Amino acid sequence: VNCGRLLADENDPELAKIVRTVPVGKRRFEAVHAYCTKISICKPDEPNENGEDAPPSQPGHGGCGRLQPAIRREALKLFSVNKQQKHDEEDDTKAQQDKRQLSAAEVYTLFKKITDSDITLMGLSAEFARPDWMIITVLPVPPPPVRPSIAVDGGA
Repeated sequence: VNCGRLLADENDPELAKIVRTVPVGKRRFEAVHAYCTKISICKPDEPNENGEDAPPSQPGHGGCGRLQPAIRREALKLFSVNKQQKHDEEDDTKAQQDKRQLSAAEVYTLFKKITDSDITLMGLSAEFARPDWMIITVLPVPPPPVRPSIAVDGGA
């Protein structure tokens, strides 16, 4: 939940098969989501073995290299759950969960980082259906003269 890149690499044959066979829309979004839930680390670009000045043989994924948390929903709140390794004297490794609430602003900035090519791979339209547009940032409120009046019965 850092760089906004799709966890699957564009050069991955399984993702290429999904893009070829599943039509654009809800079904492709579900297929890409099901595939990406299996991936837990955002792949960084691998260093070039031919030298720094030589062009890479394949374009890199461009990820951040971080372990991605699981996103859980409880009622209307979203939580980011990270599994961290904790070393104790008694146990060699003991998994500890770090759970924190995601604010709407954090989700909005993450959605803003998603590239147009990743949006197209997910089956959405970069022109008509960007994910960051699905979060309300400005709430229009009509002025008082336009609002309907409320009849109040006599009170004393």
